Amino acid sequence: GWRLGTRHSSELTHEALLDALSKHEAPAILHSDKGSGYLSHKHQELCAKMEIRLSASNKASPWQNGFMERWFGGFKREMQNLNQYHDLSQLYEAIAMQIYYYNHRRIHTALKMSPVAYATRLKTI
Repeated sequence: GWRLGTRHSSELTHEALLDALSKHEAPAILHSDKGSGYLSHKHQELCAKMEIRLSASNKASPWQNGFMERWFGGFKREMQNLNQYHDLSQLYEAIAMQIYYYNHRRIHTALKMSPVAYATRLKTI
């Protein structure tokens, strides 16, 4: 799940997790960095309620969350200049389109298909 705001907050993190949980089963483990949103009582309480075990990278250790760091780097590169949008609604729409493209259309080298196609295939096995 994801959310967009003008500043990072624990509420934004909470809403993004709720968005993800509304679309997917709760994961056994949720890995993140040690950002304040992930360390907040509200986030930890929701994860405990959903029986999600929390895992966090050490401070200043991006290599411990390499998959997410790589995804976010590619996302920023493909989005190009985020300052080109005139308001949050334009930026929101562009981000939504990019995430949809990444999940539904972009063929991933290792999978040889999109993540959604791969997930669908796993469910039928």
